[in-house]
Amino acid sequence: MPATLLRAPFFFSMRALASFIMQGRLRAVTATTGLGVVGLLLPPLALVSSAAVGLVGLRAGWQQALIVAVIAAAVITGMVAVAGLPLPLGILTAVIQWAPMLLFAEILRRSSSWDWVLHIGMALGTGVVLLTYLLVPDLSGFWIRVLEQSVGQIFQQTGMPAAERELAFQQVASLMTGMVAAISVLSFVLALLLSRYWQALLYNPGGFGAEFKALRLSKAAAGLLVALLLLAWLAEVTLFFELALVLLVGFFLHGLAVLHAVNTLLGLSRFWLVGAYVVMALALPQMMIVLATVGMLDTVIDLRGRLDRSDSV
Repeated sequence: MPATLLRAPFFFSMRALASFIMQGRLRAVTATTGLGVVGLLLPPLALVSSAAVGLVGLRAGWQQALIVAVIAAAVITGMVAVAGLPLPLGILTAVIQWAPMLLFAEILRRSSSWDWVLHIGMALGTGVVLLTYLLVPDLSGFWIRVLEQSVGQIFQQTGMPAAERELAFQQVASLMTGMVAAISVLSFVLALLLSRYWQALLYNPGGFGAEFKALRLSKAAAGLLVALLLLAWLAEVTLFFELALVLLVGFFLHGLAVLHAVNTLLGLSRFWLVGAYVVMALALPQMMIVLATVGMLDTVIDLRGRLDRSDSV
């Protein structure tokens, strides 16, 4: 009972927001625009804005989601103009936050397969990394300039010597392309997960969990991840590690699906999942590696299937 009471406010607020979005195009545009503007100041809420576009795409198709995204982008562009900020900000919001959601939502709507979503997401992420290396001549220098402009002043205020700051920026810059690509893939998939959760709340209660727990990436993807990590270690080429980071995100989500499936198979309390998410919030990099390893093991030896068969004996 206590767990149910704790979940009730969250459940009804999520359902109310999803219901509001689906009550007409005007409300969908209003929610997308409002959350998009707030997301410029509070980046986590940008995921909710993308999820609003994803929900429309999952339920009504990419054409309707595109209309919502275009109108919302026009409204944000107008607000940006009134505020005296650069006009491209509104267009960039639409392209960066909402355009990928049109693709991912349509893939999931047609296939009902998180496997397809993640495989295509990982392929796009690694493609972006490779394309960036081809198009940007001095990639490390580019990221160092970005870091200097964005956080350089903060480091100066801490009293860090210039030489140490430059060395730190050089180390981070060597991996920035892969990290940005990996974080982008993770963000879009998390937004799509929220979209699918909303859709299940409104139209298919209980369907979200079963679909997500069935997620399983291919052995080919697992083999590629291992190969990239070995090449990065043996050849000491950061590009291989950056590509591996994108695949690592996919297997992290695979491991998360395994975690939820095992919790259900063993009939454990939801508090175990809550505890796992608390640990994840406190030590995300370490938990990503642990869950990605679990995901890779499940791909190779079918952990869920073995556990299910042992319980049925």
